[in-house]
Amino acid sequence: MKLMMIRAVAVVMMLSGLIGQALAHSTLTASMPGADSEVSSPEALTLTFNEPVRLLRLTLVHGAAHEMDIGFEAVTTASTEFSFDLPELMIGEHTVNWTIIGSDGHTVSNSFGFTVNPGAGEAQMQQHSHGEGHHHH
Repeated sequence: MKLMMIRAVAVVMMLSGLIGQALAHSTLTASMPGADSEVSSPEALTLTFNEPVRLLRLTLVHGAAHEMDIGFEAVTTASTEFSFDLPELMIGEHTVNWTIIGSDGHTVSNSFGFTVNPGAGEAQMQQHSHGEGHHHH
């Protein structure tokens, strides 16, 4: 009896594994600047996806609500990588919001943030003290 049970569980696990892969939606696999990274002055914003997708919407927001113009236009051709030249970014937190349509026709939206800090390039190894500077919440 026990053997039968174990075998049935194994089959179910295999099946759900296969289904899980089929339903895995397009995901962002890499970005420059990276999520939650601190960068001095990024020259471009690059998004890399796990499969060719169509980029419907991309916004770069500085702080809470200041949307920057990065020259985004909806792209009809599917691609795994999108790159946009960035203007001189202001210091502080930026949020990238993206919306894509994957090969399965599903729309996927997500966002990630990065922080622009002119000294980020050199000061990466130092401990950051949170007591300094003005933080807007």
